[in-house]
Amino acid sequence: MHQTSVCVISNPASGNNRKWQDRVAARLAAYGFVTHHVTRSPQEAAALMPALVRARPDVVAINGGDGTIAATLGMILGHWPADALPLIVVLPGGTANMTAGDIGVAATHRRALRRFCRWLDRGAPLAGDIRARHVMRVEGAADGQVRHGMFMGTGAIMQATQFAHSHVHSRGLGGELSMGMTLIRSVWGLIRRDPAFYQPTRVRMEMTGADDTRIRRDEAPMLILVASTLERLFLGIRPFWNRADAPVGLTAIRGGAAHFARAFPSVLRGRPNRHVTPENGYESFRAGRIALAFEGEVNLDGELFATAGPDVPLVVTAEGPLRFLRPR
Repeated sequence: MHQTSVCVISNPASGNNRKWQDRVAARLAAYGFVTHHVTRSPQEAAALMPALVRARPDVVAINGGDGTIAATLGMILGHWPADALPLIVVLPGGTANMTAGDIGVAATHRRALRRFCRWLDRGAPLAGDIRARHVMRVEGAADGQVRHGMFMGTGAIMQATQFAHSHVHSRGLGGELSMGMTLIRSVWGLIRRDPAFYQPTRVRMEMTGADDTRIRRDEAPMLILVASTLERLFLGIRPFWNRADAPVGLTAIRGGAAHFARAFPSVLRGRPNRHVTPENGYESFRAGRIALAFEGEVNLDGELFATAGPDVPLVVTAEGPLRFLRPR
């Protein structure tokens, strides 16, 4: 009988792991078929990849925050043969843990570790809840670096991020509670058009669908721009209502969008009401390639970076898919 081989990659600097890393290491040391690698930087994780490819574990478990997970997934896609990709398990070792909320073992680190170890106690069976997700490849940053991610946002997302860093995370709050607090305060600011939150960004967009159909939007002020390959964001938010067969969801809300207070709750549910129309400033797309031309900052799974400017589009494409196992 084949014994499942499991590799765990931990980032000890991720939010939850700063408190739980020693306990994680002690628990994993009890399993002979588990190898545990602690990587303290992207460079250390990248240096580990060739050895992991040679070892070919059946499962790679990533114990870190959204940024760590996305970067590691990009490395796996870049190093592993496409026909021999491992199953991925996501442990919520970070602060926000949005990715883990969609495809992770559990929402909290303590519950996820307990469930993960019960799965290891059973010999790590490969059957169970397996979900496929693509990973976004993002090019066009000011520093020229190629990045990977599962969630990207700009416009009011940047003001919400600044509020979270200065008023929520600084108080030690994390997870969906912190993101819920940030959402409530941000929406209130947008409804009131508070300049601290209501700062539309001028963006030109071009999307390419699965059938190579191209959709273009001239430069316009965008209040909120969100792209993701996840099906569920934090608190069960599903803001992509376009059902076309393409891996990346993109929702755009223009500056000055009509009936915002009445429309936005239905946008969050992905079930647009009668106010959510292109004429009123609300659009949802699905695409395999997205080009966004604007000058400003982007939040990619918690990492903030600047675009190269309006003459160099930020290009988002989909890689994968990878298969994510949720042990029971």
